Amino acid sequence: MFYALMAWFFWRKRGERLSRLVMALMILIGIQCIKDVFFLSHAVYSSEKSWAIMTSTDMVSVPFYAFILTELCCPGKLTGRSALLQLAPFVALPTLFITLDNEIFYDIEVVWTAVYGGSYAVWTIFAIKRYNRRLKQRFSYEDNINLDWLKSILVFFFALLSIWIADCLYINLEAVYLLVSMAMWMFLCYFIYRHESVISELVVTFPDKDSSQEEESILSVKIRRLFDEEEVFLNPNLKLSDIAAMTGSNRTYISRFFNNQQNTTFFDFVNGYRVNYAKTLLAESDEKMYVIAEKAGFNSRQSFHRVFSKISGMTPEQFRTSKPKD
Repeated sequence: MFYALMAWFFWRKRGERLSRLVMALMILIGIQCIKDVFFLSHAVYSSEKSWAIMTSTDMVSVPFYAFILTELCCPGKLTGRSALLQLAPFVALPTLFITLDNEIFYDIEVVWTAVYGGSYAVWTIFAIKRYNRRLKQRFSYEDNINLDWLKSILVFFFALLSIWIADCLYINLEAVYLLVSMAMWMFLCYFIYRHESVISELVVTFPDKDSSQEEESILSVKIRRLFDEEEVFLNPNLKLSDIAAMTGSNRTYISRFFNNQQNTTFFDFVNGYRVNYAKTLLAESDEKMYVIAEKAGFNSRQSFHRVFSKISGMTPEQFRTSKPKD
């Protein structure tokens, strides 16, 4: 019932590939649970061969975990061809094992699954860092779009993989496996559901031609005007694509302006303006911190406190008390 509920939950978020992948995995695991209820009798548990057959067919769900990690860390990277190639061994090996009645194929599948799952978990650790760097080049905020929470989920993945391998060695840990799996998916589904889709923002755009020095100078003036006069940084959900639209330019040109001319990321550039604006409010008013955070363009008091402390070297409270009173 849990997996059926999760499948329905993500079916409601139609159109997003990530949601479709999670829904497919929830349906697959749900079917496996039903299969276990109806077909795993005491006799099956006591037969090593029957146990191996049931376990080998369950392994088809493993690549779906990898597909979800790929879509989370590299939106849009997973292709149908790549998915089929990764899925092929998990279909071919149990088929060979069952039809040829040769246990070597089961052993190969267990080893391959352990290597495949472990490799993806390690890859994800590095992919998260790259992902968060890319976000800072596209977004002025990180609430609900960064993948730092996925590091905690990876601990569950490693635990789940270890329990599963032990289970494959005929150590009956089925109940532990199911409990850890459900706990992991409760956390994972919660964060995936609130994770903002950023695929369109992370897709690289290519300009028709290289910009001239004069065009770059004009673009620089437009961007400065947006920040200095129109104070666009006060929009808490400001994105690189918004600046591109306002200047009538391309996201690649805008990205070059921040990365090359300003030697900073879009995230740091925008938040530098927000912090300076907040300093003025802190020095000239006695408003509460959450009010100042909102007025300065931050999504939350927590992000305001974190960014302000990083840029200023002190907390907003310390900055306020350090200012001399009139």
